[in-house]
Amino acid sequence: MTVFSRADDDAGEVIRVLDAAGFAPYVGSAAHVYGAAMVRGPELVVQRRGIITGHLDRDGFVAVTAMHKQALHGFGYGYPGLPGDWWHDVVAGAMDRAMARTWMADVFEVAELHVDPAQQGRGLGRVILQTLLDSSASQTVVLSTHDRESPARMLYRSFGFVDLLRDFRFPGSSEVYAILGLER
Repeated sequence: MTVFSRADDDAGEVIRVLDAAGFAPYVGSAAHVYGAAMVRGPELVVQRRGIITGHLDRDGFVAVTAMHKQALHGFGYGYPGLPGDWWHDVVAGAMDRAMARTWMADVFEVAELHVDPAQQGRGLGRVILQTLLDSSASQTVVLSTHDRESPARMLYRSFGFVDLLRDFRFPGSSEVYAILGLER
């Protein structure tokens, strides 16, 4: 189901806010955009497709898509974070109690936000993130991104996201992340 749809005439994109059922048909395309944006091989794209599919069951799931004609150029999605969810518990467990109470009690977790590399630099990430933030009423928003200077990190900072955790590694991964947060 489409919750919201608008045309962005400047970019030629149609921006849609979708619930889980509305986003489900785009999971395969979203995994491919993820793979291109993150420079991941086919096996990781298949793995990401499974992860995204698993997220569709989350209460409060909301996605934003940027489409031109029938092509998915970018997407983002998230949901309210809850104790008992793997990502939520790993991140909250790395924080001290006061920080976890502040940031993880009433939180919207941005799980994914990616733009096809051929479409980057046109403001799609900004539109997707703003639309996603506008779709959440949580007091805080958290996300993870690679712990290095990048266009994504600059985008998040421009919205007011701050570093909560640096030099962070998720269990089973050697990649270094930063956990960023935004108070609303």
